[in-house]
Amino acid sequence: QAVRPPFAWREFVLQVWFIARVSTVPGLLLTIPFCVITALHINVLLIDIGAADLSGSATGWAITTQIGPIVTVFVVAGTASTAVCAALGARTIREEIDAMRVMGINPVQALLVPRVAALTVCSTLLNAVVCTAGLGSSYFFTVYVSHVNPGAFAAGMPLICGLKDVTLSFAKATLFGLAAAL
Repeated sequence: QAVRPPFAWREFVLQVWFIARVSTVPGLLLTIPFCVITALHINVLLIDIGAADLSGSATGWAITTQIGPIVTVFVVAGTASTAVCAALGARTIREEIDAMRVMGINPVQALLVPRVAALTVCSTLLNAVVCTAGLGSSYFFTVYVSHVNPGAFAAGMPLICGLKDVTLSFAKATLFGLAAAL
């Protein structure tokens, strides 16, 4: 049904806005502790071996490739997908789905496909927000708590984490969002 016209663009835009509203704050609130704990563990190890200047590269890689997509799927599956399922369940109870069938409207194409597409798109966008907030929180923790030079942290970030890792992060977030939506 996703490839058959017409696509419900209005419903898609409304669902993207709804999912962004529902999942942004929980995503940020879940990201900060995950990233600070990761930065703490990485910093303890790197300070012990005398390589604290590389904490930017290690935390940048960990947040971009692992924590970002995982937190994204937790939030998308936990908040947004649950809200979508609750709304569709309420429509079923109120017999709106049956009324749509009687009117000749395919409920899968009108309701389900835009929501799955919106969850997939929002998981990709949320991954960007989560990775940015995670890098920012780990920067502040590393610089102000672990006393690592801020220039060394920022200069070390692109050593390990490159465009390939960022692309992989967004691909993982998109696939995880699609899986959570389905």
